[in-house]
Amino acid sequence: MKKILLTTLCFAAIQLYAQTPKWVSTTVQKKNAILEEFTGIHCGYCPDGHKIANDLVNANPGKVFLINIHSGSFATPSAAGDLDLRTTSGTSIDAASGVTGYPAGSVNRSTAPWSGGRNLWTGQVSGIIAQNSPVNVYVKATIDFATRTLTTEVEVYYTGTSANSRNYLTVALTQDGILGSQSDYGNYNPTNWVGTQYLHNHVLRQLISSGTSATVGEAIDSANITGHYFYKKYTTVIPASYPTTSPFTDGGINLTKLGVVAYVSEGSTGGTILSGFGSPVELPAGIKADLSLTDITVKPTSYCFATINPKATVTNVFDSTVTAFDVSAFINGVETVKHYAGSLAKNASVTMDWGVLPLTNTGTFTLSLKGFSNVVGLNGVAKVDVNNLNDASPLFSTLGFKSAAFVSTRESFEAGMPANMAFETSQNKNIQILTGSTVNYGLSSKSAVVWKLHSSWGVSGKPASIILGEVDFSANAAPGMSFYYACNFSDEAAGTAPSLAVSASTDCGTTWTPVTSFTCVQTGVPTTTGNFYDPKAWEYKFVSNNLSAYKNSKVLLKITGTPGAGGNALYVDDINVNSFAKLAVTEVSNANNQFEIFPNPASNNFTVKLTDAKNATIRVFDLTGKEVINTVSNGLESVIDCNQLNNGLYMVEVTADGSTSRQKVLIAK
Repeated sequence: MKKILLTTLCFAAIQLYAQTPKWVSTTVQKKNAILEEFTGIHCGYCPDGHKIANDLVNANPGKVFLINIHSGSFATPSAAGDLDLRTTSGTSIDAASGVTGYPAGSVNRSTAPWSGGRNLWTGQVSGIIAQNSPVNVYVKATIDFATRTLTTEVEVYYTGTSANSRNYLTVALTQDGILGSQSDYGNYNPTNWVGTQYLHNHVLRQLISSGTSATVGEAIDSANITGHYFYKKYTTVIPASYPTTSPFTDGGINLTKLGVVAYVSEGSTGGTILSGFGSPVELPAGIKADLSLTDITVKPTSYCFATINPKATVTNVFDSTVTAFDVSAFINGVETVKHYAGSLAKNASVTMDWGVLPLTNTGTFTLSLKGFSNVVGLNGVAKVDVNNLNDASPLFSTLGFKSAAFVSTRESFEAGMPANMAFETSQNKNIQILTGSTVNYGLSSKSAVVWKLHSSWGVSGKPASIILGEVDFSANAAPGMSFYYACNFSDEAAGTAPSLAVSASTDCGTTWTPVTSFTCVQTGVPTTTGNFYDPKAWEYKFVSNNLSAYKNSKVLLKITGTPGAGGNALYVDDINVNSFAKLAVTEVSNANNQFEIFPNPASNNFTVKLTDAKNATIRVFDLTGKEVINTVSNGLESVIDCNQLNNGLYMVEVTADGSTSRQKVLIAK
């Protein structure tokens, strides 16, 4: 009996390894690249990583497959409504990869450490896909909508011998089309923006395969030699959502947007990925549809516009007729749904017209169009649009300003970007409102606008601007604009001074006329060499501009900062548009009549110490130009009582022997 049983078992084993591959190639193939991208919703440069990865896929069809792993501090939700796309498996892979900053990526885990910056991915992919692979991988998956059961089949075939005696198989489940929040320091990946929400794709949801750890996978069952064939089938019930820490959401699981990626790696600690393959999860044939959207909206050509008329051409690119669907226009993130009902046959098109919609422009203006929901086919059968790559228009972004928005304004950015102001970033995206937690970046508050100057930003000679308007000067006989700036450029050895320029436009941004331009002087240095420069209030320098040439006009105003060859940071704060006479007093230095102020900042009082004159008039002005103190000094030192003054920045003016000098003092009680 024992002899018979042994014979039966051997026969079963022979049958297993004598199977004929159904899908995987049995001839020598080039390696495929598996890019594990480490990303997060609060990573402002991660959209640039997403675009680079997507471009690699498009440039190398069928050769590059993506797994986006949300991990690290940038992936941690911070407010209700944030997406939580982290996974335990992804966190383990991140920890093993040697990530030092985000975004980062591992291309086949081919380097030590695995992860590297996004500037390396293109070269690494090119090198990988040029190599012959000792193993070919194929994966396919189907979904049962009624039971939410995913069936995944993997085939592995060796056309050569692996350097390691044992290899390991990992199968990842990914999801496309998850809408949610995303930080973005520039419009790096415009096709992924849908209104104010970002489309997250290739997101790791879970590992389907088992194994000793997330980085290793499960062992392939035999020595990895030429001619060896391995087959594995997985059955996975997909939840409606994955558990997260309340109140955060994982975006929910859309069964129509799933994909699987399988790869074979070497070594028992998660070594080099030899090759892999990925594919979207196949859907039941009867529910499939594919509609394509093309934006045909006529876009505004100036910065002043009061209406927009969104339009799109929708084409049925699938085999079966569609009788209904919904498509949405997002204007500054606000959704307006347009419904279609009719009969749209294969290759037929229809124009979706939302009509003329009124706008209230407040700086940055965005428009995007996105389909498709509530898709219905013949006989009322619900359909699923299976291809999300042709469902949305690129995000159209411009600047939009309300006509005659104000006659005067003063902005210090404490509450973020004011209405009817915006950044123009077509050449340089590294401009932002910076708000300190423990330090004040601004003149008398925690906030200011900053240009980052260091050579690592790659912005030398590239301007970025603050635009404000439309300002109505029709009743202002002598208009003007002032602001304060602070900068440091000596903190970098190759640093050179940035410049600032002011210009005006009377035709809503179509043309601009220069008002003034100048090279900035260095106003201070970082507290610690190598750190970011955080200017003290008294380091800010005052700039005023006479705009009398634009009296009786309506204008947009622009402050443009252009970085030099490098440096640290340039700040602008306290922008004041008013009558030129009402701007804060001009800051003038006079070498023949200097004075000192101490302490600065001051609380209850401060001392004005004269260099030589004994008789001087001392006046103190607030930032509106209003005189708040006027006294006469009869000695070299005068104590000024400031108990009655509110916290903030003030200008101290000393006049003696026919000349005037001015300095700033900060009152901080």
